[in-house]
Amino acid sequence: MRENVLYIRNLLIRIVFLTVLFIVSVIGFSRMINKVTPDTATVMSSSTFPLVCMQKDGVDFNELHGYSREINASELRDSITPLSDTRGITIKIETFGTAVDSVSYEVSTIDGTKSLENTKVIKLNQDGDTITADLTLMDKILMNQEYVLKIQVATGGRNIYYYTHVLLADGLHTSDYLNFASGFWDKCINKTDLDSVGQAIEPDDTTDQDDTLAYMDIHDSVQRLTWGKLNPQIFYKPTPRLTEINENTATMTMDYRISAASEAGAQEVYDVHEYYRLRYTDSRVYLLNFERTTDQIFDPENGSVLTKDGIDLGITQKEVEYKADSKNRCIAFVQEDVLWTYMTQKGSFTRVFGFPQTENMDARDFYRQNTIRIIRVDENGNVTFAVGGYMNRGSHEGDNGIALYYYDAGSNMVSELAFLQSDGNTERIQLDMKDCLYLTQNDKTCYVFLSGVLYAVDMASGEVKEVRKGISNECYAGSESGRYFAWLKEGKVYGSSELEEIDLESGEIRTYSCGQDEYLRPLSFMKEDLVYGIAKQGDVQVPHGGNGIFPMYQLQIVDADGNSVKTYQADGIYVKGVQKTGNMLNLSRVAKKDSGYEDAPADQIVSSDTAADVELGIATQVDDRKRTEVLLRVGGTISFEKADTAVSRLVTGTSKTAVIPMNPDMQDLYYVYASGGLTAMYTYPNDAIVKADSVFGVVINQSQDYVWVRGDKVDQVEIPMKKIPGSVRSGTTDVSQLQIGIGKQVVDLSGCTLDEVLYFVSHGRPVIAQTAEGVKIIVGYDKYNTYLLNPGDTKWTYFGMQDSTDLFAAAGNVFYSYLDSAA
Repeated sequence: MRENVLYIRNLLIRIVFLTVLFIVSVIGFSRMINKVTPDTATVMSSSTFPLVCMQKDGVDFNELHGYSREINASELRDSITPLSDTRGITIKIETFGTAVDSVSYEVSTIDGTKSLENTKVIKLNQDGDTITADLTLMDKILMNQEYVLKIQVATGGRNIYYYTHVLLADGLHTSDYLNFASGFWDKCINKTDLDSVGQAIEPDDTTDQDDTLAYMDIHDSVQRLTWGKLNPQIFYKPTPRLTEINENTATMTMDYRISAASEAGAQEVYDVHEYYRLRYTDSRVYLLNFERTTDQIFDPENGSVLTKDGIDLGITQKEVEYKADSKNRCIAFVQEDVLWTYMTQKGSFTRVFGFPQTENMDARDFYRQNTIRIIRVDENGNVTFAVGGYMNRGSHEGDNGIALYYYDAGSNMVSELAFLQSDGNTERIQLDMKDCLYLTQNDKTCYVFLSGVLYAVDMASGEVKEVRKGISNECYAGSESGRYFAWLKEGKVYGSSELEEIDLESGEIRTYSCGQDEYLRPLSFMKEDLVYGIAKQGDVQVPHGGNGIFPMYQLQIVDADGNSVKTYQADGIYVKGVQKTGNMLNLSRVAKKDSGYEDAPADQIVSSDTAADVELGIATQVDDRKRTEVLLRVGGTISFEKADTAVSRLVTGTSKTAVIPMNPDMQDLYYVYASGGLTAMYTYPNDAIVKADSVFGVVINQSQDYVWVRGDKVDQVEIPMKKIPGSVRSGTTDVSQLQIGIGKQVVDLSGCTLDEVLYFVSHGRPVIAQTAEGVKIIVGYDKYNTYLLNPGDTKWTYFGMQDSTDLFAAAGNVFYSYLDSAA
């Protein structure tokens, strides 16, 4: 009887145990299925869109990548194509075996609001996989004015759209610029005609100061610019991309691949990006600025990439996107547009995601107009991540937006969670998603910040809601994980008293305020801790919009619960600005004197997690052939010498597409373009001009009009009296009166230098300048003098250039002028 009771009890225990195990397994399996549905898994499909490029005297340039739908033309600024005297241009289409049914083109105004011409191309010349055609635009376009050219290629029942700006102007010297840049890179790679390379560059006290091949510029030596001991070979040739051109200067970029043999004989491959700023004068081209970045393609199967100190990423930039789980068992990192994971306990790599193909590659694969951001990593190797910008290939080929993915390490599969489609500027999407992009732990809601609006996207329904709109430029900051986002409630960079911070996981919003006679602003995050500064209202000086002074007498660092972590304050010293580098905040400071604010010694605030950051993060080592190499530390010593490598598979099928609307109340901003891309955005034009001057760039406003261009200034000019508006000649500095009188957009240029504001004079727009003697109007200049007009006078007088510089600087460099566009 006792044995029967024991038997029945044991049987019941087994039944309960198996039932619980079955329920847990079903729940776990269901969760996995919700993440990844391995119906069909394969590698990402190859690119299918043709490539379009322009031709000038037989030279290919301006390679255009196709969009799957029509994009807002005013949001695109990728290239500019000069037209011939007869308004003609030759295009070349590389089909890659795709049948082209027809080609047509449309010309519209730069803001995309008015179509001037829509024409079908009648004659297409095909030779194998290459089609060429000559386009002649109608005579509706004006000289010295940019337009948008949209080329539509019909293939297999779908339309693909390609965009470039076009310009009809005299004396552009396009062929000379293309030939110079092509010749320069060829001489550097092949180490030929080194004398001409040496004549083009400008060595100075910074020459070869940084012992690296990852970044080089016009100030480096011929030996460094010709790759030192690397001895590379061309792997993929460049096609120049012309980004700016006028009668004085031009800028262009070139992207190409090189290869080099390692000490063991293995092939190393590198992506190279070059930026040229050129000037044509005296029948020759001069190099005004040159920058080169080099990044090694990570390949764990091609030689040893594991050292005891970390993962050897080779020659590359130090700003590496990486994230680890709390126990440092899985390190996810991005190298040259490819997401990798490294399992520290197994010593194994997985190539999780990347548009560049390892075989059958072409220019469509490594078009660098997207960014990978890692959202979450767990100790099992599972990774949630996003890809933002232009989609090179796959199910969203040719579209614009942000794709959210989940990598399941157990099944080695990547599934798409959602695609957030956007008509916004591709480069701005990439900048914004670095500031704020977060997916909640339950995968139900994705938060994304785009063009001044914080959106919440329901992952199940695809519904998009505005969480906050009207978040002003320079008034926000996001945490490293993306979970916390802070902004000024009033949206005034120099005049806000309330700061809001949202926890995107819980949706809770916390408010920080300051005293009645104070202002505050968010500065940065140290991981998840918010850093904000407080200034006395009486100390803030911003009479001219930008280039103001916001001297913060105190910095507050608060944790995720709103508790104070640190208060930074130094008697008599004010923080003017903060720049975050790794685990450190670099503080630029000023001291208050009777005459104003003077620079004070810099200071730093170091994260309390310094020890952990040293174990996990970026380090460097020096190699005789490759010079400085970048290491990714993994949280401990690596004992493996050789790593296993796997490649993920992509789950095919559809995911939800949510359309992120364009912000109808987008803030008027000033965009700085340099090195071939969008570098920064500013609220005020004077701030943007100062930045553009420092990076050899240009400033564009919201309407795509040029505000300021570095180097685009003639040597001598005089504005005729009859072309000087009456309100300018009156000498008023009242912006509203000037705007009414001129009928153009008036810009406050205060804080800019004399040399910077002479750009406006060069383009026929006088500059009103403040001096201790009263207002002066700059109506011209030459190499030695400015031409100054007193209000009410009809004749100007010479004033020495250096004397003019001192005169205006003594009065605080207060300048006003206007743009060609209407107010």
